[in-house]
Amino acid sequence: MNDLRILITGMSNSYLEISKRMLQFHYENCQVDFAHSAEECVNKAGKGRYDLVLLDYDLGDVNGLEVIEKLKSKNVTTPVVLLVEEGQDEIAVQALGKGASDYILKVRGYLTALPITIRNILEKKNLVQKGDDHETKLLPEKTSGQKTGYFILDRKGRILSANRSLEEITRYTEDELLELNLLDLLPKEKERSFFNWLNALNQNGNSPQTFKTEIVDKTGDKVTIDIALTAIKDEKQRVVSYRGRVESLPKGLVEEGEPDRDGKVDQLKMITQLSHLVTTTYEEPLGVLLQRTIDIACEVFGFRRATIALLDKRKNAFIKQAMIGYRSVPVANSGNVEVPREVIERVFDRRFRVKVIYYNQDHRDASSYLNSSFPERRTQKRRPPTQWHKRDLVLVNLMNRNGQTFGYISLDTPIDNRVPGRDTFRNLELFGQLVAMAIENYYQFSALEKRSRRLKQILVTSNIFKLYLSLNELLKEVVWSIKFSLDFNLVALALISKKSGKLEMKAVACDDRVKANRLLELKFDLVPFSQLLRSEYARGKAYFVVKKEEVFATFKEIYYGPSVRQMDVNGSWPAWGVLMVPIKSREGKIVGVLMVDDPENNKIPSGDTVHTLEILANQIAVAIDNRILYIQARNRIRELELELQRSQNALLDQRPAPGIRRFVDRLFK
Repeated sequence: MNDLRILITGMSNSYLEISKRMLQFHYENCQVDFAHSAEECVNKAGKGRYDLVLLDYDLGDVNGLEVIEKLKSKNVTTPVVLLVEEGQDEIAVQALGKGASDYILKVRGYLTALPITIRNILEKKNLVQKGDDHETKLLPEKTSGQKTGYFILDRKGRILSANRSLEEITRYTEDELLELNLLDLLPKEKERSFFNWLNALNQNGNSPQTFKTEIVDKTGDKVTIDIALTAIKDEKQRVVSYRGRVESLPKGLVEEGEPDRDGKVDQLKMITQLSHLVTTTYEEPLGVLLQRTIDIACEVFGFRRATIALLDKRKNAFIKQAMIGYRSVPVANSGNVEVPREVIERVFDRRFRVKVIYYNQDHRDASSYLNSSFPERRTQKRRPPTQWHKRDLVLVNLMNRNGQTFGYISLDTPIDNRVPGRDTFRNLELFGQLVAMAIENYYQFSALEKRSRRLKQILVTSNIFKLYLSLNELLKEVVWSIKFSLDFNLVALALISKKSGKLEMKAVACDDRVKANRLLELKFDLVPFSQLLRSEYARGKAYFVVKKEEVFATFKEIYYGPSVRQMDVNGSWPAWGVLMVPIKSREGKIVGVLMVDDPENNKIPSGDTVHTLEILANQIAVAIDNRILYIQARNRIRELELELQRSQNALLDQRPAPGIRRFVDRLFK
């Protein structure tokens, strides 16, 4: 057969793209062109040698019937198939009368009829022989004697069309199937395995292997089936739909994705999945990365339940961020999903990458016999292979480059209820190292993206010379801008008052309004405060107070409460830490101070952050100077206006009386 060329005309880009993919899926030598208007359709059909024109009736100002007439007037003999909405049968009949070769009603599942209708027309033109299956690119059929059903899914898994065999397998009618999602037919315990299989399919376009599972038919019975899918993608390689085949199988199958009984792990598959995870989730929220990570862990190592937790340094606890396999998933950052930091550090003892905790088993001191060559990091007696307790737990340590634990993965309830073998624990160590690298890579990318957002935010908020705002309003806007752009939970700005001779708080940005209002009442004596600006605390043009200073005692107590936490010497933000940037006038005199505290990540800020604060402090100084000049100029203008008004009033007072003015006027006439 010669290369098949088809012109599709319509106004909907999604319709055009899906139709193209459907045709190219069925016909391997198929070239598809688009026309987005009636005029473009007539021009292309008149110039190009097409085997068929697929025409949508609704083309805006011109309808499909008029296009058929125009094609006929230009002696275009290419067969035309008209697509009309359901219930427009009269239009379909008119189209046939005007010369259309056939029509398709746009009912549910009409895409299924598209390749069949086109094939019938091609057979009439003798472009393909009847029964010639060598020109189509269909999913291979199996000849096992079992029923084989075909269907089409949209990208969300909703069933768009189904043949009669699928109706017989599921005992649903086609209308009922069109109201369902494929997941509605799968048991809950099969969903995770199906999604993992589907992810692999989306990468390759075709399923690497079929998916053996069970579905629940209309009567509630479980039917063993074998599913094969092919992803239909657009030009940007985005999945738009799926073409699938379902074959019924005899009952009794091995669960897809279940590891072998000897506990062997496919390392290449594990690394491939994690590599794909890193490259596809760097723009997704962190929760997506973590959820998919434990999905992979359960699939690769054969566990039913898993959690992943990350360290929150401000709370000094590990917070569970993602969970799988539990009936109710607690909300992240709530109290019941926190694990104290010292508990996890005691479990891993700063050296174990994988730790097995056997329920109700005595612990032993492993310092004398356990070394780095042991794959299974346990300090308890190992259970027999067939005696895994439902409360036994495997913990995988997530360590940064410095060997510090920043998170962990917990796994429990093996699929086969067997104690994992040593090979599993070796691979769990590798898995933990790869996941830690993936999360650190995500943080690095997020840091770069955050820096870019900060620069954009600074550009947006750099126009702080808003003369229509009062000084207090202007300063309030500035501190909130700093809070959002630099991720400090507390930002305060104080100016020296000529009236009181003290450093008075003028603007505060923090989420607690009560604390903010109390902080706004603070005033600092200049002499003790100026003593903080010494070389010991100097960081560039800023000053970082790291020790307890009485000047900030009330400031800290208001924000943190009466018991200020102890200083953390592991590179974290100290208990008494305050980063101050002086605000200087044009003459170089300090007129105020910008202060920040409680960073979001609880870390000491980088030099880049300090430099950004210095730039903002300089802008604040310029804005204050300009505000003062503006007020002075405005007051001067008002004084001139008043002076002019007084002069005009004085001239009016010196004018002669009306009677004298009339006498003078008559005298000089």
